[in-house]
This record gives sequence, structure tokens and C-alpha cells, in this order.
Amino acid sequence: MPTTRGLDRVVFFTDAVAAIAITLLILPLVDSVTGAAQQGISVDQFLRDNLDGLAAFALSFAVIARLWITNHSIFEHVKSYTGGLLIINLAWAFTVVFLPLPTEIISQFPTSKTSVALYIGTMALSSLLLTAMTLMIRGNSQLELESNPVENRKVFASITATTLFLVALLLGTFVPAINFLALLVLFLGWPLQVLYERRAHARGARPSARRDAHPPQS
Repeated sequence: MPTTRGLDRVVFFTDAVAAIAITLLILPLVDSVTGAAQQGISVDQFLRDNLDGLAAFALSFAVIARLWITNHSIFEHVKSYTGGLLIINLAWAFTVVFLPLPTEIISQFPTSKTSVALYIGTMALSSLLLTAMTLMIRGNSQLELESNPVENRKVFASITATTLFLVALLLGTFVPAINFLALLVLFLGWPLQVLYERRAHARGARPSARRDAHPPQS
């Protein structure tokens, strides 16, 4: 039977996986410093030679950090766990641990359809698994914390992020001229979320507005 201690271990394990994955992103660059110094390469030249690697590291760091924040937010709504939730969370952890590999590939190999698909596809799968966890928890009396249920806006945000990742995957893979620039579509997530929350607020305020417009007659 799931216990609070067991749930804590799931959360701690997930946090550790994300922390290790982020650390692994920078190790290839750190390892190359010694060789560059032995070859007499200046710091400026080293940075120029590894500009692609630094850009890939920064992007992947931001992505993993954002994915972890989402995972952390999801577990704020969890009071217990099931085997299904545990499996999906482990699958998500796999995508996070795997991401340093395509990150290194895109920094060392020429851009190709395969490298783009591998890199963006890993992110898309990770986001898809987070959405699956969100939908699994929402409304599930066995999993969802009664005092902190999953809000509709979080469901919308999760589905939107996954959809945008999938759009980026299709654009980047099948339109070679776009490749990694397809990830820019992710910036649409914020205005879409703002639009959704404004419409939700308007729907919530509309009934009271009607009541105010027609006060009871004395």
C-alpha cells in the first residue's frame, strides 16, 4: 500500500534525476577545457570554438529546468501514488536523463533531420508524459489532494506546451530551413495562457455582472 514515505522517495528520486541530468549537460564542455589548455588555445578561442555547445547547453538547461518545474508542480497536487503514475514518472525521468545525449549530438554533428527529430522529439515526449500525469491525477480521488486539486488552467498549460512541442517537432523535422528555430513556437505558450485565463475570468464574472445589471426590486 502506498505511503507518505513512499511518495517522498518518488519525489526525491525524481528531483535527483533532474539535477544529475542538468549537471551532465555541462560535463562535455568541462572535459574539453583541459585539452584546449594543453594545446595552447586561448580562452576567447575556446569559447568561439564551443559556441554551439554552449548554446545547446543553455537551451537544454532551460528546457530541463522548465520540465522539472512542471513535474514539481504536478506533485504538489498528489497525496498518494499508483503503479501507473510511478511508471509514467519513471518514463519522464528517462527522457530527462536521455536529453544530454541529443544535446551533445547537436553540438558536435552537422544539423540533420535525424538530429533535430532526436533533440526536439525527446523534449516533446517528456512534455507529453507530464501531460499524461496531469490528466491521470486530475479528478482521481486516489491520487489528487483534496485541498489542492489540479486547476483547469494547469491542464490547459500542459496540453498547450505538449501541442507546441509537437508542432515544433513537425516543423523542425520536415522543414529543413527551420530546424531548431522551430522551438521558437514555444513562446506562443505564454500569450495563449494569458488569453485562456482572460476568457476564463470573463466567463466566471459574467453571471455576477448580469445579476448586478438587474438588482432585485424592493
